[in-house]
Amino acid sequence: MGELRVTGGTLKGRKIVVPARGEARYTSSKVRTAIFNLIGDVVDYDVLDLFAGSGCLAIEALSRGAKRAVCVEKERRMAEMLRENSRRLGLDKDCVVLNMDVIYALPALSKRGDKYDLILMDPPYEMGFVSATIDLLNEQTICHDQSLLVLEHSKRELLPGFVNPGTVRNRLYGDTAVSLIRCGSVI
Repeated sequence: MGELRVTGGTLKGRKIVVPARGEARYTSSKVRTAIFNLIGDVVDYDVLDLFAGSGCLAIEALSRGAKRAVCVEKERRMAEMLRENSRRLGLDKDCVVLNMDVIYALPALSKRGDKYDLILMDPPYEMGFVSATIDLLNEQTICHDQSLLVLEHSKRELLPGFVNPGTVRNRLYGDTAVSLIRCGSVI
């Protein structure tokens, strides 16, 4: 096991347990800091973290004032690690972990009528999840006009053709691309 530190907010400096390198890819402190600098204020946001892994993005959002986070993680071991991280950091009342595939979670959340201010998406790189998940987001009603989708992906992975390039802000950090998309103009 490894660990990362929360980069901002009330939990700044606290540890997040992550899998050992090679077991999973996780968002570096540099990229997490850059993402939240690009997003700006997240106070009172409802956050949806897709492909959540150990939860470092959702935990960052909660540390920086988000109201609640729903984290979707398919792998049982990772979902358990996320639950443990949120419990250890005192976030378990604000952080719901759904141990299920994104393709099932999004319709279920939409059916409940949930809407999110911020959707964080960090799927495994170059496996087709970016286009498939954005297509699925298009079919569901979990966004409002001002919702923001933050997508972390490989720089070699292109966004789907229906995403209007004028609505996207992109930043590169080594092999990682971060794309910020205003949902009302895309989804």
